Amino acid sequence: MTSSAPSNVPESGSTPPHCPVCLSSVFSAYGEKNGCSIIQCASCDYIFCHPRPAQKQLNEMYRGGNEEGAVDEHFFPKASSRRRRAFFNALKLRRYMRGRRTLDLGCGGGFFADAARIMGGDSHGLDVNRHAIAYARRRFPKCQFHLGSFDSFKGKIGDFDFVYSSEVIEHVNDVEDYMNFMSSLMRPDGVVFMTTPDIEWEGGSRNPLEWDIFSPPIHIQFFSEKTLAQLFRRYGFVPLRRVPDRGAGLKMLFCKDML
Repeated sequence: MTSSAPSNVPESGSTPPHCPVCLSSVFSAYGEKNGCSIIQCASCDYIFCHPRPAQKQLNEMYRGGNEEGAVDEHFFPKASSRRRRAFFNALKLRRYMRGRRTLDLGCGGGFFADAARIMGGDSHGLDVNRHAIAYARRRFPKCQFHLGSFDSFKGKIGDFDFVYSSEVIEHVNDVEDYMNFMSSLMRPDGVVFMTTPDIEWEGGSRNPLEWDIFSPPIHIQFFSEKTLAQLFRRYGFVPLRRVPDRGAGLKMLFCKDML
C-alpha cells in the first residue's frame, strides 16, 4: 500500500484481494465505527468492514453458546406477532412456494418456515443457533430444520425452488462463499427473496455511520439496490423486482438464470 493510502484502510497484506461484488481491487476509506474500519469499493460503492471477523468467531457469536438452557414456548418474545408477520409475508410470496421445495436460510425460530408450509411448500429451515433450531423443531414439527452454518451444509440438503433469506447476508464473513452456497441450492428458474438493510435509506441521517442498523461487527457489509443486484448477477441470478418496504429494509426477488 502506498503512503498516500487513507490511514484507516488496512495495510498491505491484509487488504482484500478484490471486491466480491465487482472484482475491483481499488478501495477507499469510508469511516470507522465500534472499533471497526469500514472501506468502500471505488468502482461499485459496496461498503464493508475490513479486516472482517473470522467466520468461526461469527458462528460462535450466533450459535447461542453451549449451555442447555430451557427452550420453551417463551424462548422467542412476542412469538404470536412474529408468527402473524411471517404469515402475511409468506402470503405475498405464496406463488413461489405452493407445491415447491422451500428453504428459510437463517430461519431463527422457524416462523417463516412454518408459514411457507402453510402456503403449500415442502418447508425446510437452516440456522447456526442451536437454541433457535431446538425451538423451531419443537414448535413447528411439520417442517424440517437443520442445525449448522451454510458452509457446513454444502451439498447436503439438496436443492430448492424457493429460498428466503432475511437479514442474513449483512452478517456473513465471506460473501462469495455465501453466494456460491446460495447458487448451489437453487434449481433452474428457482427464486430467492433477500432482505438486508439499505445503505441508501432516505429516512435516516445523511451519514449512515450514525444509524443504529450500521452496527459492525454485527453487520459487516452494507448494500444498495445496485450493489445487491450486481452481486446476484455475478452468480447467475436475474433481478426480478424490488419489494416495497416502509423502513430501512432492502427487499428484492431474484431468479436463477436457466442458462
